[in-house]
Amino acid sequence: MKRVFIAKVIVPAVMVIVLFVTLYSMVFLPMVEKGFMDRKKEMIRELTNSVWSVIDEYHQEIERGNLSEEMAREMAVNRVKFIRYGDEGKDYFWITDMEPVMIMHPYRTELNGANISEYTDPQGTMLFAEAVEKVRDTGDGYIDYWWQWKDDSTRIVPKLSYVRGFEPWNWIVGTGIYLEDVKDEMNMIRGSLVRTTLLFAVLIAAIVFYITRQSLVTERGRIDAEEKLKQSRLKYKKLVEASTESTMMWLNGSLIYFNKPILERTEYSEQELLTKSMGELFCLQNGVIEEFCHTIDQTRNTEAMLITRKGEKVGVVLTVSRIEINDRQGFIFIVKEVTRHLLRDKSVQMLQEEMRSSMLLMNSPVRMFVRGPEKIDMDQSIYEAADIMGRKQTDLLFVTRKRKEIIGILYNDIIISGIVAGRMDHDTKVFNVMRSPVKYIRENLPLFEALLLMENEDLEYLAVRNDELQVTGYIGKKELLEAQQNHSLILIRKIEKAETIGQLQSLYDKLPGIISLLLGNDSNYRNIAQVSTAVSDAVTRRLIELTIERTGAPPAGFAFVSLGSEGREEQTLKTDQDNALIYEGEKTNEADEYFHELSESINKGLNDIGYDYCRGKIMAGNPRWCQPVSVWKEYFSEWVENSDPESILDTSVFFDLRYVYGDRSLVDELKKEITTITDSRAVFYTHLAQSVLRHKTVTYSEKQETLDLKRAIMPIVGFARVYALKNNVHETNTIYRLKGIIGLEKISKSFVEEIIEAYQYLMFLRFRLQTQKILSNEKPDNLLRPDELSNIEKAALKTVLSGITSIHTQLSFDFDVTI
Repeated sequence: MKRVFIAKVIVPAVMVIVLFVTLYSMVFLPMVEKGFMDRKKEMIRELTNSVWSVIDEYHQEIERGNLSEEMAREMAVNRVKFIRYGDEGKDYFWITDMEPVMIMHPYRTELNGANISEYTDPQGTMLFAEAVEKVRDTGDGYIDYWWQWKDDSTRIVPKLSYVRGFEPWNWIVGTGIYLEDVKDEMNMIRGSLVRTTLLFAVLIAAIVFYITRQSLVTERGRIDAEEKLKQSRLKYKKLVEASTESTMMWLNGSLIYFNKPILERTEYSEQELLTKSMGELFCLQNGVIEEFCHTIDQTRNTEAMLITRKGEKVGVVLTVSRIEINDRQGFIFIVKEVTRHLLRDKSVQMLQEEMRSSMLLMNSPVRMFVRGPEKIDMDQSIYEAADIMGRKQTDLLFVTRKRKEIIGILYNDIIISGIVAGRMDHDTKVFNVMRSPVKYIRENLPLFEALLLMENEDLEYLAVRNDELQVTGYIGKKELLEAQQNHSLILIRKIEKAETIGQLQSLYDKLPGIISLLLGNDSNYRNIAQVSTAVSDAVTRRLIELTIERTGAPPAGFAFVSLGSEGREEQTLKTDQDNALIYEGEKTNEADEYFHELSESINKGLNDIGYDYCRGKIMAGNPRWCQPVSVWKEYFSEWVENSDPESILDTSVFFDLRYVYGDRSLVDELKKEITTITDSRAVFYTHLAQSVLRHKTVTYSEKQETLDLKRAIMPIVGFARVYALKNNVHETNTIYRLKGIIGLEKISKSFVEEIIEAYQYLMFLRFRLQTQKILSNEKPDNLLRPDELSNIEKAALKTVLSGITSIHTQLSFDFDVTI
């Protein structure tokens, strides 16, 4: 038995070790060394090509007429002279010409300007002459020689360099690697491999020893092993059932075991679940689940969608482990539901990458953005020019001489500004107001060059030529900048095409990322609020459309309106729903039932997406706020006629209503009625002013831990609402309301501008606070910690809050009420 064991176990093991060592020393190690040297050669080739490209940039500047050849050469030499790389930052590049004469060597400056055709290294190699021959024969190549060690002239070592010719200037540029560096690195690798070999040999010996012991056990041991094999399926079953995670076990493609959590998550019965295939329960973004399983060796994770009994798709992370029982292939699935904040994090990262990818757009050719050319003769009038622009739907005309030669351009802004300023009339000749000379750009140049030219020369338009110098049209600066920057518009377009609430939810989760990037780019509050509102409106409109597709066409026209901060287009990332529904005609059971069901579905969908239910139940799903327009008129009439400061506090948000979806005429009709009602009862404005005075101003002190930004803003919102309603300023946005009352009341323009600045600063802080919390996976709120502000921000906050108290003073004076 021992002889058999030695023949079958020991000898093969020793042979494996001997074979491994032989292959290692004679095949593997030389192959590694060759591959390592090839990578080093490729590295210096790529580095030289990069510097070659730098030189070519300066040559291109000569072609464009931006630099003289002498200046371009000098700038190229100076730039290459200081380029360094390597661990110590001492590896360099050198330049010669084809004679060869040394043009630039950063360390051997005594060679600069010298003829080096006879220069040899200590081994007699005429390295520079050899470099010239390489370039003449093939354009580039490698040369071996001896050279000083970096900046140490006392140490001479072997070196390998790559050289490449720059034909336009008859230059050669090169750089190299020191072979001693390569040798040192190979010694390290060789030592590591030797240690690995020894470790492998020890491991083989240990395995042989282990196998020897196992082979000498009694028949009892063999029987025990077989019994353990028979029990393996039972153990796997217990493992699956004991797991707290949703776990499943598949064997030969069939589901055999699962636990309670996966039953609860899928909502299948035990019998139903056993009949399902992998593909019926899981889908991957790229590929089929069965194919994925058969590509794994041990364990792998992947993102997947779990399909429930109701057909809902739930994002999960799927951990798949391969198992084998009695030569039958199987898999264990551990299913972990992806929490929403993890999906949001990934969404933000992807969005940031998308926004960085706008640089790819900037490399697109100009011809992708060209608008067709329209022409006008120089002797025609600007009246005729305006007529052509209107008919052709263009804002620029090329001005020609006798309908042939282009001598200038005329665009819409020139005409408008000239007429407004009184510098021209309708009969003014185009020749007298056109812009000349015309600036051109080639249609195959990248977009960023067009924008750079426009910025440098303060141009709004460029004429575009093809390779035959024919004018193909023009490009406008405004359109190019929009194409580069408007990622929020792209998001809204995707929302408009969404087909499920899940898709709307994932698109809404991109909003914090957009807000974060806008805050980082110092966008003003109004731009940020417009993006937030546009996304909110787009989500609401698409949700209503999807709901109507499910419930059927409405029995009457209707309008869905937003109220409160939504209505004022001031929705932040921590806001609940404030909305209502108005429908036409009279109140009927059919309309009531349909619109109530529709509104409840809309409110639920918005809540699922991320817009929380209103705690005060001011939502269309509340039957009180889902009524025909006639009832809404009665509501407002009652609120105005029976107004008092206390009740107005509860209903003021309804005076901020804004159309979102449906029949806009219903909203216009109601707003007209509100104006008529409020104009007929002046005391309403007094009560409205008193309700604002009930909002105590928020103060700031160094000792307080938190400051409620929403409460701080409320006096400004109320102030703007009072004066806008009183003066029939038909805006809902606070800033637009404040701008609208300038000159209508005995309020100084500077006072209103100070209020606007205060409001914008506080809203900016709200957006920044809530964005930071969401991206940190915290629940957003309005509680600012002043100690987290910079000293400048603290000073600004203190000034802003102290200035808000003047709002109460102004209201008290204008409406003769006390604080």
